[in-house]
Amino acid sequence: MMRGTSVGIFGAAGAVGSAAAFALALEGVERLVLADVARPRLLAQRIDLEALSAMLPGLDARVGDLDGLVSCDAVVACAAVPHRDGTPRAAFLPENVEILMPLADAIDARGDRAPVPLLLVSNPVDALATLLQRRLGERAHVIGHTLNDTLRLRIAVGRVRGCDPADVEAWSVGEHGPHAVPLLSRVHVCGQRVVLSARERACVLAEIEGWYERWQRLATGRTTQWSSGWGVAAVVRALLRGDVRPWPISTPLGGAWGVERDVCLSAPALLGPGRAPRAMAWDVDDDERQAIVRAAEAVAAACDAIATMEVRA
Repeated sequence: MMRGTSVGIFGAAGAVGSAAAFALALEGVERLVLADVARPRLLAQRIDLEALSAMLPGLDARVGDLDGLVSCDAVVACAAVPHRDGTPRAAFLPENVEILMPLADAIDARGDRAPVPLLLVSNPVDALATLLQRRLGERAHVIGHTLNDTLRLRIAVGRVRGCDPADVEAWSVGEHGPHAVPLLSRVHVCGQRVVLSARERACVLAEIEGWYERWQRLATGRTTQWSSGWGVAAVVRALLRGDVRPWPISTPLGGAWGVERDVCLSAPALLGPGRAPRAMAWDVDDDERQAIVRAAEAVAAACDAIATMEVRA
């Protein structure tokens, strides 16, 4: 439970923001500060959440501005342009950078106060986390929400092994996108190391590599909602209360995994209050390590392209 804590949500009226607000309320967050440009929908969300205070003692859901957000114990950024089916995540980078800059300015204006934990959900999350971390430096602990890749990998492994996905421990690292790297060399089921056969590996890869395209073919105009909302609440809880378990997040790797570029990538990390996430590094197959380095190059190229656009502007 997270009694006595406050969380601000930037983009709280959208599908992911509203799911995150609901999940955080159930986690016991005491004060939720909601912000979004879609004012009528935002007010409706607040009224909806307010009803929960009859069963969740102390819950205070309010509408706030950017200053109110950055005064919270943690900030979740879900604000983004509407999802466009058939569009790769990377295509949203220029527009979503512009949307997130006012939040970065508000964090910057806090001055020398303790760094604010900032959890990014907007896509492309690795490039956005990289750009905001470069922009804010020590004024924020910027991390990206990439848990869904690991959840999807565990479901795929569970299917090919005929077991409950909750019994699977498997990790997706690298980029949240086409350069995701499933660590098939480090799969455990019920705590025991397992070696996937060539057929099982092929089935797992087909499942996870085709996920985004299959989702887009549904033509819903939306991204995942419930799993993302639950994941946001779980990561925020680990950030504010601590957790002995690692969580997959996008964070600066600091030379781990063979990555020398100054970028954020998904990796298992230990989270806790008042400190920057500490990325873990494991021994993996050479092909997996090389794929992680290629993911870093892809994210760096996207960030460099944004910097070039800003210079030309």
